[in-house]
Amino acid sequence: MAEALLAGGRAFLLPPGAQPVEAQRLRPAPLAGAGLLGIAVIGGQALPVMAPIPGQPGGEAWVVVEGPGGRLVMAGEALLAEAPAEAVPLLAPRLAARPVPAAEPASGTGWAVPARAGRARLVAMAAEIGGLRLVLPFAALERVVPLPELRPAPGAGPAALGYAVAAGAPVMVLDPAWAGDAPLAEGPDPGLLVLFRHAGRRLGLPCHRIEPARPGEATLVARLDAAMAELAAAPMGQVLAPPVPEPVRALLVCAAGGQAFALPVEEVQAVIPPIAPSPAPAGGESDGRLAAFRGVAAHRGEVLPVLDAGERLGLAAVLATPGAEAPLLRLAGARPVALAVSVVTGLRRIPERLIAAVAGDGLVSAIAEFQDAPLPICRASILGAAR
Repeated sequence: MAEALLAGGRAFLLPPGAQPVEAQRLRPAPLAGAGLLGIAVIGGQALPVMAPIPGQPGGEAWVVVEGPGGRLVMAGEALLAEAPAEAVPLLAPRLAARPVPAAEPASGTGWAVPARAGRARLVAMAAEIGGLRLVLPFAALERVVPLPELRPAPGAGPAALGYAVAAGAPVMVLDPAWAGDAPLAEGPDPGLLVLFRHAGRRLGLPCHRIEPARPGEATLVARLDAAMAELAAAPMGQVLAPPVPEPVRALLVCAAGGQAFALPVEEVQAVIPPIAPSPAPAGGESDGRLAAFRGVAAHRGEVLPVLDAGERLGLAAVLATPGAEAPLLRLAGARPVALAVSVVTGLRRIPERLIAAVAGDGLVSAIAEFQDAPLPICRASILGAAR
């Protein structure tokens, strides 16, 4: 399972729930803002594709994540099975849109795709079926899904092919011949349904392909506006409240002596790349604390005593041989100390519902469910205390 995305030469930790997918053909991004590479249809849904670093070209390694405004794709050069110590969290940006260009008059009423439409000015998509191109404003589109089973629409009239349930809500599926006001020619069977909204109603158009609209093409706005009475049987689109964010806890996941464990991120001041600690100075402290240390390491102008996480957990030592290198965690506390670990898996945000507290003030404060296995959450104050 991938843990990080490599983009622009940097490693980004994947957030919980990230889902790698195969790269698809990019379509021009409507009203593209900075960092938006294009639009791709994944699982029947049109998703924005972005690069973790604005200005980068992306790549063939794609991963679907939950962003501030919904699902989107982050694209990079490669997916990494293990996150390096220097990896930073992958933060999905909020999409920024450019102002909608002024629409140009079409024949009759309504509006058409701007004649000077380019990548940044694309504002509509075309659904193709039976030789017809049915153009809809991009702002009206909801998503594209596989064509569901249709049921009769009593009293709906010639505008409707039937009712269906798509993307979890009812929709009235329009007859393309009625929408295009022209007969359909022979062609591929429609396998897709374009979901959109007009005047508050939830509608759908069957098609076999979608693509960006061409400059100067008239949209269906005028046709739909003139036939509002025939759309009266369409269900109203419901405005759903955004989901309540689930409480999560940020944990730094590591391993030592073959045991995975975690520390609350606020209890770790820094992650130091793998180094070999220098030997501890001769002559122990009066309280014997120096005997617990496995050397010293310099960090940010300070000399930190180094403890071995494997030994602290009662397992195999991380620094088992002289000159052995290991990543170090600088632990928070009044007395600076570094903790040698075998590997730093990375920052993970685990839902609070998957974490169970442990009674007492011992080494383990809680147990989390992580990748279908128990993950001890340790107290840095105890791991970093010399005994």
